[in-house]
Amino acid sequence: MSFGVENFVESNVGVLFVLLVAGHVLADFLVQTESIAREKERSAGALVRHGMATFVTHVVLVVPYWSAYVLLGVAALAVVHTFVDWARRVLERGIAERALPGLLLDQIGHLAVVALLWWLFVRAGVHENPAAWFTRDVAAVTASVLAVTSGYAFCWKGGTAVVRKLLSRYPQVLPRTTEAGQREYAMGRTIGVLERFVVFTLVLFGQWGALGFVIAAKSIARFKELENQSFADYYLMGTLASVFSAIVAGIIVSAVI
Repeated sequence: MSFGVENFVESNVGVLFVLLVAGHVLADFLVQTESIAREKERSAGALVRHGMATFVTHVVLVVPYWSAYVLLGVAALAVVHTFVDWARRVLERGIAERALPGLLLDQIGHLAVVALLWWLFVRAGVHENPAAWFTRDVAAVTASVLAVTSGYAFCWKGGTAVVRKLLSRYPQVLPRTTEAGQREYAMGRTIGVLERFVVFTLVLFGQWGALGFVIAAKSIARFKELENQSFADYYLMGTLASVFSAIVAGIIVSAVI
C-alpha cells in the first residue's frame, strides 16, 4: 500500500507526521543559530538552550493536537534530542574526519526518535482529535507549507553543513586561510545556498532537465579556475554534495506534498 500525494497530506496521520518532522528540521536548521551550533561543541548550556528551542518549536507546531500527553511526549523528545547532540559531541571529539558520518548519524538518530514519538501518538489516537478549527483543508495546506519550508531550511543550513563537513575531510583542497581565501569560501557558501534553492525548486516542479543548466552555468563561471587541480577537486566535491543534498530534499518533500 502506498500513499498518494493528496492522501498523505490530507490524512490526520500524515499531517501529524509532517508536523513532528518539520518541528525537528526547523529547530535544527532554522531556529538554531550558527553561534549556538558552534557553542554546542563545547558548552552544555548551549546544548540545553537548543533542547529548549526544540521543545518550543514542536509545541508551536503541534498546537492543533495539544493535550497533556502530547506536551509530555514533546518534552521527552526535546530531552532525547539534547542527549543525542551530546553523544555526537563526545564521539566526534578530536576526530574531524568523522564529521560528516557524525552529522548523518545525528540526523538519523533524531528522525528515528521523531518517528517513534509519532508512532506512540498514533497508537494513542492523538491524530483522531485535532482542534475544531484544524479542518481537513487547513491541515493539508499547513502540512504542505511546512514541508516546503522545511525543505528550504534544510537546503539553507543543512546543505551547507553537509558540504562543510565533507570538505573538512580534505583540508588540502580548501582555500588558504588568508583574508582573500576566506572571502572566497564565504562567497562560495552563499552561491551554494542559492544553488540548492534553485535545484530544490526545480525538483519540486519536476523540471529535472533544467538541473543541467544550473550546473553548467556555475561551471562556465569557474572555467578558468578549474585548470587548478586543487580548486577543481574542491569545486567538484562541494558542487556534487550541494546538488545531491538539494535533490534528496526535493524528492522527499515532493513525495509528501
